[in-house]
Amino acid sequence: MSGTSGKSPDQISSTASANPPGEASPRERVYRNRTSVERRAERRDKLLEAAKAAFADQGYARTSIEHLCAAAGISTRNFYEEFARKEDVLFALYDTVNGQALEAALAATRQAPLDVVARAQAGVRAYLRVMTADPRLARISYVESVGVSAEMERHRSASYRGFAALIEQQAGELMAAGFIPRRDFSLTAIALVGAVKELGVATVSGEADGLDVRIERAADEAARLVVAAILTPSLQGLLGSA
Repeated sequence: MSGTSGKSPDQISSTASANPPGEASPRERVYRNRTSVERRAERRDKLLEAAKAAFADQGYARTSIEHLCAAAGISTRNFYEEFARKEDVLFALYDTVNGQALEAALAATRQAPLDVVARAQAGVRAYLRVMTADPRLARISYVESVGVSAEMERHRSASYRGFAALIEQQAGELMAAGFIPRRDFSLTAIALVGAVKELGVATVSGEADGLDVRIERAADEAARLVVAAILTPSLQGLLGSA
């Protein structure tokens, strides 16, 4: 017997070394009341904030890793613990704003009535509001990410396909409900994504009026384009009825 508990020495040792709930494990070093995981998350956030400012102000191509590290107040060794290369930082910023914009558009269309105008207005307004909420992220997404590399272009294309898929989904629901003519909207969705993107570029690069006013104008124009494109029958149908 190893004691009245009936546990072996190994079991007693294991039990004694277990951490109370919520405490860091012995292998997780705590420094200034923060775990290594928390410190890494803080470093990553600092790098992303520094990159957001640098990429938007002086351009992605002219920003070095050393500049980002100096602005974030971290070492280059710490940089490579978070990112393998500078382009990965660009990916992270691009994915953040585009992912949030797509989620906002999806949530807005789900909440809107099953109506062409209501869905179009809700979706594009939510999308553009998120995309342009931070002009720095908007510039990074719309301008600085263009032509960086073939991999970045594939990344951008995947993001646009996600937005196009949302438009197709909405068109499918409206077709099923009998609100719009039945046809293939795949190319229409791609064209509309391009139009909305360019309206976003014009919104953040414009100087007249305030940003909120420019967003509303862009959203109204985008909604008008979406409604017109979705309600219009195929060209074949139009020619056949002439």
